[in-house]
Amino acid sequence: MTRAGQARPAHYARTMEEWEDDAAATLERLSGSKMADAYVGTIRILSLTPPTLRRRYQTCTMDVALEAPGLESETLQTEVVLDKRYWPEVGTVLRARISRRKPRMIDADWEALARR
Repeated sequence: MTRAGQARPAHYARTMEEWEDDAAATLERLSGSKMADAYVGTIRILSLTPPTLRRRYQTCTMDVALEAPGLESETLQTEVVLDKRYWPEVGTVLRARISRRKPRMIDADWEALARR
């Protein structure tokens, strides 16, 4: 509510994260990106390689289940460079955008691992 007791316009109800997602989607459409009009959903980690004892940043190979409204169940194998301190566990679910094209591309919220 505003000071005068009036309701705020609907665009004020959006979070900064929603605004950033919308702006990114618009830029992707304009640039012809493969992630343009991506599904908005999640990935669930089904299996992953363990970290080694060396190096802070390492490549992690994982199988993930893609989950989004309008997308049939699908799995994907992907490689990501991660900080060993925030290595995920099997079953971890992360927000993600999933391309509509095949082969699929994902843009997951890997930074969420550090916020857990």
